[in-house]
Amino acid sequence: MYLSHSRVIEWGASLYLVNAKVSGCYTKMLKSMMGQLFNMLSHHNKLHALRFDLHQAKYQPDNKRITRFNRNLFKRLKRKYGVKRIGYFWVREQETAPAPHYHCVLFLDGSKVDYPNLVLRYIREVWLNMSGSYFVPKHCFYNFHRSDDARIRKVIYRISYLAKGRGKGNRPPQTKDSSPSRIKQKVP
Repeated sequence: MYLSHSRVIEWGASLYLVNAKVSGCYTKMLKSMMGQLFNMLSHHNKLHALRFDLHQAKYQPDNKRITRFNRNLFKRLKRKYGVKRIGYFWVREQETAPAPHYHCVLFLDGSKVDYPNLVLRYIREVWLNMSGSYFVPKHCFYNFHRSDDARIRKVIYRISYLAKGRGKGNRPPQTKDSSPSRIKQKVP
């Protein structure tokens, strides 16, 4: 996987600033995240993007817990909000801590979700029930329209942190460092 130290990434005919300070960004991860964001925008005029972290109490060699977490969380979100699709991206990291942790972003239909409180409550309930702890960074969410280029640029810069080079690769060979949703672009 290619690690870039460039402060910009090209997407279509545009350049976007990314947070590549110190450890650089994995371009494949970054483009996968951006693809999910833009694919969600092809379906929804407005999006709600939410950033959070999940920590584990002990080492796990695989990503089965994050898969189970997503399944349980998404069931709740679909039932509560009636959303058809949920865009997401997570990365697994482990540096000096004894257990890996996950950095996550959700992309939700912004006409149905415009404030994160209930979503964060569901995240907390599901993950704590799985004996984990979680962290929500300051200014954890963005609401934006597909035509709001300035806000989209801020979101891309913010989520580019997930693609940072530091902390990746400390895992068994068959375990992934990241995983995106599989939202396809809407065909006109």
